[in-house]
Amino acid sequence: MKKFLLFALVLSLVLGTLVGCSSSTPDTQGPEEDGVVEITLTSWRTEEIEAFKLLNAEFNKEFPNIKVKYEPIKNTEYDSVLSMSLNTNTAADLMYIRPFDRGVSLFESGYLLEVTEENLPNLANVAETQRQVYMSEDGKLNSAPYIYVSYGFIYNKGIFEEHNLTEPATWDEFFSTLDTLKAKGVTPLALGTKDGWVMSEVVANPNYVNFLGGENWRKEMLAGEKKFTDEDFVGFLESIDKWKDYMPKSYEAIGYVEAQQLFLTEQAAIFPAGSWEIGYFQSQNPNIEFGVFMSPTLEKGDKQWLGFNGGAGVGINKNSEHVDEALIYANWLLSEEAQILTGNLMAGLYPTANVPADKIEDKLAKEWIEAAGSNGENFAVGFGLEKINKEEPSAGTLTMENVTNMLNGVITPAEAAKNIQEGLASWYKPLQ
Repeated sequence: MKKFLLFALVLSLVLGTLVGCSSSTPDTQGPEEDGVVEITLTSWRTEEIEAFKLLNAEFNKEFPNIKVKYEPIKNTEYDSVLSMSLNTNTAADLMYIRPFDRGVSLFESGYLLEVTEENLPNLANVAETQRQVYMSEDGKLNSAPYIYVSYGFIYNKGIFEEHNLTEPATWDEFFSTLDTLKAKGVTPLALGTKDGWVMSEVVANPNYVNFLGGENWRKEMLAGEKKFTDEDFVGFLESIDKWKDYMPKSYEAIGYVEAQQLFLTEQAAIFPAGSWEIGYFQSQNPNIEFGVFMSPTLEKGDKQWLGFNGGAGVGINKNSEHVDEALIYANWLLSEEAQILTGNLMAGLYPTANVPADKIEDKLAKEWIEAAGSNGENFAVGFGLEKINKEEPSAGTLTMENVTNMLNGVITPAEAAKNIQEGLASWYKPLQ
């Protein structure tokens, strides 16, 4: 009898312990077991960590059961890390997608979910010019067009005022401005050739637009009706080649970061730039008053095209365990509320949705938006981004190599044009 009572006592204590463990289980379970799903967004923009904290806090006011982790990767490592994670099925639920050929390649490889107005209703807010950036030739969209960037020149207003200079409207005025600065002992351009991507993305791709007729020339080139060896493109490279006379001493050893510092420490007057620099420059040296002008035209009164290459789409990992939640978040990012918030938290990274320009608070950012035209009619895509960037030697690789060598004095503009033409003609049929 005593043994039975002892057994019963021990049993009741064990059961009591188990019941106690059971009652505390919800506190130790993961988020999904609490009815909360955690998803991850990765990008190449470490600069936006704080911005996404604020964005995601707003998102959670409407969707408290979806927690979003923003985990950016160093920009120079992003493409290789993303490729590896997709190949090993360890990629984030959502990811920044490069515009044009790079994004299309990921989609055609089966990594990304196709997005439509059915699964992302807020796509209806996004202009066709922005959608085309992430669209394959069969019209399928590989990601939500989230932000875009434009190109132009950021300048130091104090230096301009000191030397009675105004924003140049034509290329003749541009070079006259550079001559004046140089004569006054001021380094005109904060630019070096160490980083090849700058030569392609910031120097060549956006500045062809007002030399050659923007989208009209680009479409003719893609159709094979224009060649890079034509007189007009060679003339464009000859103009770019003049820039080396206005760059810092030993510019061959100056990379992008060094050029930024030259500009921020007021050792150079003009920074050839992507619009994404607005917020960064203003945060790094609030004592400088910055101005902006767009790529000049050949003649006054000419249509002023604006260099454009998309920016970042938000793609959804087709193999994610949380596709539904990822779609909810991507759709919210295209809402008017989120797009306005994005435009104000990330000055120079612009909303793709049709939101009123007066909702954007930063003055310089607003100038860039207005330069695009009310419906994006002034946009001209960088010449090397679409169709001719799919295979090697790609337009990107050829432009980086040849514009760099040209500015370093290794080859002439005509030789650079010939190398680009022949490299692309080796695989792109319309240019053969």
